[in-house]
Amino acid sequence: MSIVTKSGDKGETGLLSGERVSKSDPRVAAYGTLDELVSVLGAARGFKPVPEIFLNLKQIQRDLFRLGAELASSKLDPRWKVTPMAAADVEQLEGWVNRLEPELGLPKSFVLPTGSPAAGMLDIARTVARRLERELQGLLEKKLFQNREALRYVNRLSDLLFVFARYEQKQSGVNYEPV
Repeated sequence: MSIVTKSGDKGETGLLSGERVSKSDPRVAAYGTLDELVSVLGAARGFKPVPEIFLNLKQIQRDLFRLGAELASSKLDPRWKVTPMAAADVEQLEGWVNRLEPELGLPKSFVLPTGSPAAGMLDIARTVARRLERELQGLLEKKLFQNREALRYVNRLSDLLFVFARYEQKQSGVNYEPV
């Protein structure tokens, strides 16, 4: 089977659940942003951040694929064995934040993104996560998506990515630059 299907040549795409929708559908935009986020996280991993971040990023990428399945279907098929995003996923991210944040000594102001290439890529990932968060909220408001835990997850993920970027920055020996 080829990657070239030509099925989208008329501006439509297929959801996992079988429906055809416009490529401008807000659900498609959201899972496109999610795909971008997964890719940026992969690029961050390619810069070899410290091990405690590297392994967590891989888990986050896997979790985001679960969310992608939720977004790319109107109803999850039990045969897919996809577990929807849940409170436990949010709690895992909060645990990682709580473990690293005390080591950072962040100033009481905004900081300029900087540091190692991995820190910079984590900052880019954070901004993509914030965009995904806005898109998820729009889907929830339009009742095109119902899983509020997914919104909480992406909100917490953006916080975690800020912490990861600052932790990586600190580990690379670059001082924070307050605004």
